[in-house]
Amino acid sequence: MEESPTSEDKRLDFIADCVLRTLKLKPDRWEKCLSDEDNRQVLQDFLDTAEQRTLVVSMTAAGLLEPTTSFTASPKNQAVYFMKRDKAALIPKSIKESLVYGDLSSAPLDQFSALVGEVVAPLLSNKKNHIKWPQVVSQDIRHHIHSLKTSVLVVSGQVQGKTLLPLPAGSEKVEQRALEADKSGGTVDKGIIHSLESTVIEWSHQISTVLKKDSSEAVMEGKNPTPHTELLLWKNRYADLECIHSQLNSCKVKKMEVLLEAVESSYYPAFINMQRDILAALEEAKDICIYLTPLQCLLEELETMDFPDVKGQIQAFMHTVCLVWVNSRHYNTPGRLVVLLQETCNLLIQQ
Repeated sequence: MEESPTSEDKRLDFIADCVLRTLKLKPDRWEKCLSDEDNRQVLQDFLDTAEQRTLVVSMTAAGLLEPTTSFTASPKNQAVYFMKRDKAALIPKSIKESLVYGDLSSAPLDQFSALVGEVVAPLLSNKKNHIKWPQVVSQDIRHHIHSLKTSVLVVSGQVQGKTLLPLPAGSEKVEQRALEADKSGGTVDKGIIHSLESTVIEWSHQISTVLKKDSSEAVMEGKNPTPHTELLLWKNRYADLECIHSQLNSCKVKKMEVLLEAVESSYYPAFINMQRDILAALEEAKDICIYLTPLQCLLEELETMDFPDVKGQIQAFMHTVCLVWVNSRHYNTPGRLVVLLQETCNLLIQQ
């Protein structure tokens, strides 16, 4: 039987060695990958075609190796990437020098967050590394590093469905400055106060976005959500508000509050109002979640039964909706009930 051309290709051996060592797999997995004609073609195109400069080899849910030509599809498992330094075909003798390669985490954002927090930020923020730098450059670097850490934290929270509030630059000095403010009658480093007030502004924008979210948005946008969308929105909203409330009641944030009050900052009232708004929204979400939860079982029954049998369940469903109207302190408004009934109609139409 004639061997495949790829079986003697030293370039392919290099790719295989990197993949198997990184993913800690046995050679039979690679052989199974090569047995697929489409996979073989993707690999050969990467080796021979100058225009094809990217190769990503990842594990499928079935445990098989799958080569692709881009990073667009985020792998659910660990993957290995290869990128050509130049737009050219690969040569066996210089393949190692012609490639940039490494492993790709299944959670790249977490990996990047760890890299920024544990490597980049400590390295560039360390004043010992700034000895020969002008003061302006040093301050600018520290400012950009803090901005990067803040952005990574916020995006990580959004991916998790949470609102994470980044602490201000120099937050570790807030406690000491609060003590100094008590002793000196309110005189504190203006840089620290400016940082705290800037953080209050950033937090107010984040929190305002959360509080403005409404279950009617999907309906107003012309979509056809079902009651499950309503229940999920309030469940997620309650969890997010709990997360925000917990952060605002943390020890460090409480010390920020003390310091803003001590210096009579004009942003102190806004900070207090922000806390009150979150507490009120949290109580509202908790109340609504409690009274909407009984609808979950009824909705699941409606979805699983045949449509002719749905008629018998409508009465029980509407009776539960009426109980929500009578007992809930926050969901008993015409606007919210109308949205719920519209979503119920969408479910019946889908059925």
